[in-house]
Amino acid sequence: MAVVPSASAFSFSPNNDSVTVTATDINQSFEINFGGNVDTTNVEGLSSKAIFKFLGFTTVGSKTEAKFDISLSNTSSNGITSRTSALGFDVDKTLFGVGNTNGSGNTRVSGLFSNDREGSFPNQFGNVDVCFTNGNTCQGGGNGGVSTGSVAATFSPILAFNGSVTSFTLSNLGVRYQSITGTSLGTSGTGEGFYVAPPPPPKKVSEPTTAAAIALFAVSALVVKKKKHLLPA
Repeated sequence: MAVVPSASAFSFSPNNDSVTVTATDINQSFEINFGGNVDTTNVEGLSSKAIFKFLGFTTVGSKTEAKFDISLSNTSSNGITSRTSALGFDVDKTLFGVGNTNGSGNTRVSGLFSNDREGSFPNQFGNVDVCFTNGNTCQGGGNGGVSTGSVAATFSPILAFNGSVTSFTLSNLGVRYQSITGTSLGTSGTGEGFYVAPPPPPKKVSEPTTAAAIALFAVSALVVKKKKHLLPA
């Protein structure tokens, strides 16, 4: 599947293509990077990224809602431009109310995307349990989404489950691309998502003046110790 807080407790699969979210992850974030392909051929430079911030669980009657804020960017480069028109994934627990009215207790979305749908992405990507889009299906996308060169945009999906839920796993993360230019393969594609761990923070190095003071103190202490040793008893 990289802005990841050091205190994050998200659990990622060994190949980084799924993530387990628990109640302890509230207000934590993780980043998913998406590649891209057209007509099942990988296209270098066709890419997106999404930063998922988990906002926690809410109990609504006999249901549980899990809310995210997702910041989506189209990062296409290398002469490729595109529009990321949908984002979707599988969930290891049954979602309630996908594609229904956006009332409390149903899966729903607001912000950049207005529709939650179930179905499949094209380009042989396959089925997803839910996608977020401005189109009527996961295959479409309308004119919505975020384009190359645009600032990141945020949408806020709410996943609804029956019963009491304290954890779930997202997998098969993907995006839908439209309006692709810069390749002769076509104007429509998809991309798989993977988590990429951020590099560890750099080790803190003492400032030169501080290091010099420590070294001078050490030398002075050694000289004093030698003088004491040489004094007659």
